[in-house]
Amino acid sequence: MGGDFGYFDYPIRTLLFIPIVMGLRTKADPLLVARGFFLGGSFGCLGGACFSAYSLLHHPGVRVGLPITNPIPFGQVAAILSLISFVFIFYCSRRWERVLSVFGFLGGIFTLYASGSSGAFLGFGLGLLVVLVFLSRKLTTRTAWLGLVLLLVISLCIVAPFLIFRFNMLVLDINAYASGAGMGTSLGQRLILWGISVRELAQSLWFGIGPGHFREALLRFCGDADCSVSFLGFNHVHNQYFDSALNAGLIGFSGLLISLVAPAVLFYRQIAVTSGSAQGAAIVGLAVVVAAMGSMVSQPLYAHNISVISYVLTISVCWFLAVPDSRQV
Repeated sequence: MGGDFGYFDYPIRTLLFIPIVMGLRTKADPLLVARGFFLGGSFGCLGGACFSAYSLLHHPGVRVGLPITNPIPFGQVAAILSLISFVFIFYCSRRWERVLSVFGFLGGIFTLYASGSSGAFLGFGLGLLVVLVFLSRKLTTRTAWLGLVLLLVISLCIVAPFLIFRFNMLVLDINAYASGAGMGTSLGQRLILWGISVRELAQSLWFGIGPGHFREALLRFCGDADCSVSFLGFNHVHNQYFDSALNAGLIGFSGLLISLVAPAVLFYRQIAVTSGSAQGAAIVGLAVVVAAMGSMVSQPLYAHNISVISYVLTISVCWFLAVPDSRQV
């Protein structure tokens, strides 16, 4: 029992952005990459929307994701693409690109809605707030503000059913948990899992219980409680912060925070010293990091390879575009 420094393997995977950026610096044309990056985000949103519509028509009421991946990373990817499309609306130079970005953003919102992923939606909301804070300076006319408000209203209409459903579900789950019936609800099970992680962490504060020992902790809890079959099937605690702390104590938790806070600070500093597409890339990078931090509250990032890959690749390209080298200055 007990974790070790090897658990840094999980957050240290984000360092994969270093060889990716080095490769881009060696061969890539920044202007070409920037245009392809932003247009790719819009086309990706539209492709996801088409796939989501097709899936919902053939399987109504089923969360979209399969057979590509399960709905959680599907929603996380949709959130990233939506943020890219939204930022490009304000930094593209051609009208058709701006129109494409608007429809791409709306398509990404629909895709996010179809995934039914609460964590991804929470992360997207926080990332969007970050974008709005920095882009508000670019809206210098009444027409621009009206266009932004209209776009946000349309987006809200798309996700309104999801928000209403999740709010009602949240109220019911909290009431069920308060009455001792949390084992039968989604949020209730999460709260129970988080409680288990806190109790186990108290016994192994610095190094945690060690990766691979969560099953034992779960069985110890269920030895004194009436656990459902679905609850016994969990292999993580549905929260990246608690999961890292549980498996590697404060060692793993600190590693996770470093892997998130460090790129966020770097992107934030670049926003003030860049302009044009470089500034847009810095804003996207910061928004994606914040979105990842938000989504980790109800779902782990490192439990899904697609989530890790999409996150690392996105911040890698954003950093390449936000920090021009000597040949680009």
